[in-house]
Amino acid sequence: MTQTSYIRSGLRPIEKISRRALATILVPQCACCRQAHHLPSRLCNVCITSLKSTLCPRSLRFPSVLAGNLLPKTEEPISITSAQQVAGIRHLQSIFFYRNVVPDLLIRWKYDGMVELTNLIASWVAHHCQISPSYDLATVIPCHWRRRLTRGFDHIWLLAHALAKTGLIEPPTKTLKHSKPLPFLHLQVSSDRHIDPDHFRTVRSVKGKRILIIDDVITSGATLRAAAAALTREGALEVSALTLATARELLLPASRTRI
Repeated sequence: MTQTSYIRSGLRPIEKISRRALATILVPQCACCRQAHHLPSRLCNVCITSLKSTLCPRSLRFPSVLAGNLLPKTEEPISITSAQQVAGIRHLQSIFFYRNVVPDLLIRWKYDGMVELTNLIASWVAHHCQISPSYDLATVIPCHWRRRLTRGFDHIWLLAHALAKTGLIEPPTKTLKHSKPLPFLHLQVSSDRHIDPDHFRTVRSVKGKRILIIDDVITSGATLRAAAAALTREGALEVSALTLATARELLLPASRTRI
């Protein structure tokens, strides 16, 4: 990438924010569908209703059977989950299904530079999630520096800090780094998604620790699997994960799901 390309990449987030700010001043818009609305909420009633309809069932948001000592053991057993199918992840909980309004919401937040959605998303997660403080360290799937330069921020790092302010988790710690850019997994079919086991490296000691990883969407489980491999390789005692959304394919019975 040339120096000019780097400069242009750095200016894109500023351009996005400027356009959005001007549009918001002229006509208040829903942050998701961008339809005009005059409610104090960043989302219109239609999008709020759609978001509620995508909430995962309690069994996926509070899967105590797989939680060990991560979550309170008060929920009923579950029959279908994706947690046991992601190698290296002891427990996985997701808040939303990746459908309806959720993809649009995450695109606005992640790619359109709407960082103001971070606290809104964090409030939904905190309200519909419950984690006991039995893990030793909370961390995130890091954004590669090239993508961070293009977007202007690391959305998951911001979310983790917002979640810490709600009291749901402890303040996150930078623990993982990329050894190379992540492939564009959304362009691959589920059975072909793969990340090298040595893709991630640790930047601090995790030996004997219970780790909670935070990420946005789990599709094939490839990213979490690679992150768990890196942590386990360095002596982590246990790795669990919290994601905003889960792809529908992960909710199939284990015998029919490829991860």
